[in-house]
Amino acid sequence: MGRWWASSKRVFGDGEDDEDDGKVGCFSRIGRKLSRNPYADTTDPEKRKGQGGGGPVAEEVLTVEVPEVPLREVNEITACFSGEKLIGQGSYAKVYRATTRGGRPAVVKRLEKPSKHASNVVFFRQLSVASRLRHDNFVRLLGYTISNDLRVLVYEYATMGTLHDVLHGDREVLGGPPPPPPEQGGGGGGRPVLSWIHRVNIALDAARGLQYLHETARPAVTHKDVRSTNVLLFEGFRAKIADYNMFSQAADMARLNRSTHTLGSFGYQAPEYAMTGLMTDKSDVYSFGIVLLELLTGRKPLDRTLPQGQRSLVNWATPMLTEDRVQECIDPKLGDQYPPAGALKLGRIAVQCLQYDPTFRPSMGTVARVINYAVLRDQQGVV
Repeated sequence: MGRWWASSKRVFGDGEDDEDDGKVGCFSRIGRKLSRNPYADTTDPEKRKGQGGGGPVAEEVLTVEVPEVPLREVNEITACFSGEKLIGQGSYAKVYRATTRGGRPAVVKRLEKPSKHASNVVFFRQLSVASRLRHDNFVRLLGYTISNDLRVLVYEYATMGTLHDVLHGDREVLGGPPPPPPEQGGGGGGRPVLSWIHRVNIALDAARGLQYLHETARPAVTHKDVRSTNVLLFEGFRAKIADYNMFSQAADMARLNRSTHTLGSFGYQAPEYAMTGLMTDKSDVYSFGIVLLELLTGRKPLDRTLPQGQRSLVNWATPMLTEDRVQECIDPKLGDQYPPAGALKLGRIAVQCLQYDPTFRPSMGTVARVINYAVLRDQQGVV
């Protein structure tokens, strides 16, 4: 752990020269009085005593296992959050591309202004959890910044863009290989065409990332926004799960989220969410089933440019995921460069993930094992 911490600090620099008075970059430095433990629960001890029975209550110690990035550096690497650096905007953050002082490409997420309900105690508690999430198939948090209402998270940068970008071509894919010409199965556009092997490996990587969140991470994490935009691609088209909303995990934010924010993304939401407003790990499984259909068909979850009966990917594709019809819904850009048996198995996994009753959906661990042992076995000799 010490070696990783030292490495992370080198990425950003030690920040010792950033503690000057007055203005820091584009923002005023906030003169905070820090206790010996800046991540301690600062709730009034008398209130905590009343909540937990008699006797003294021990201070809750929260450890954040990534470095705090100096505000001056954040302003420097984002050009004061310049529009030229902006690469995306979601429901709770604006995303900027940056390069750290150590020369590492990174993504800087400037979170939306927190509500009065999202106290620093809630933020640090969820940040503490997020900082400990480490897996080969989960995008790593590199650092954070807090200054008054400004909250910033720094993540590793996906060199190949997102799965959505590669499949649907809404944005240029940075760092990707040139696409093959149309006569060789390429789209003739500005994006690469994913081979069958790449698609299966991406599915397996994403499944393992979600399996880690659901079954290995402590406390367990429900992602709540699984979609192709949140499957990031790195060198060799290796995939990592990204962009779970850490604040929707907090128990004291659950009621607020249900009343003021719609979790998940339209087209990916499990049916039980519409009825109860609640999401579980099985809701993630449903959304992952949609991502599998995208990999199989090359289509978006909802596409209003298509004829009426084909606009919903689930309604259009699932009836064709049978032995005699599966070839009718396979992405035409693949040509015949895929194994029919493997495509059918991947389609059947998607159907199981999309069961209406969440109790009938498999766990992500089961999904990962089936993809690994059943689907990969049928791709030998296929490019």
